Order: sequence, then structure tokens, then C-alpha cells
Amino acid sequence: MVRAALAEQGDSGITPRHTLFYFYGDGDHGDLNEVARRAGFLTRGQDDLTVLETTIAVDEASFSPVSAMMQSWAAAFQLDYDGWECAVVTN
Repeated sequence: MVRAALAEQGDSGITPRHTLFYFYGDGDHGDLNEVARRAGFLTRGQDDLTVLETTIAVDEASFSPVSAMMQSWAAAFQLDYDGWECAVVTN
């Protein structure tokens, strides 16, 4: 849905941009933060929310491995991955 919204605004996703990923739940936010920082993400949040931040391209080819990693982290740390958002960058 995010990529479709970007495309509607003339954004192909190939230009790297600030991107946020959201995790909720009672799982292990501390371990998620540690692993994400090692992978180069900035982390923030409190209680049952963790937000990961990075600058990446979000076109399908570039983003698919990142999306799979987020889903894997959610499962590993027993959290709910609630999706992502980014800025629109027209190319």
C-alpha cells in the first residue's frame, strides 16, 4: 500500500529516503533494539513500542529483503510488525 501511494505521487522508490518501521507488543523490545542497532538502524520507543529508523531506497527490489528481515525480527522477538512509512521523493 505504501509503494502504491508513492507511485500515485510519481515516486518510484529508488531514491533513498528516511524510513520508519513500527513494532508493538509485549515481546523483547530490548533484543530487537540491540540487533537493529548492529544492523545500522536508529532505534527509539518506549514500553510496548519500538520504532526503527534508517535511510534506504524503497523500490520493490531494494526493499523486499528489508521487509523480510522486519518480519523475521518480529517473529524472533515475539512482536507485532505494524508496517512502515517514508517520505515521498519525486524522481
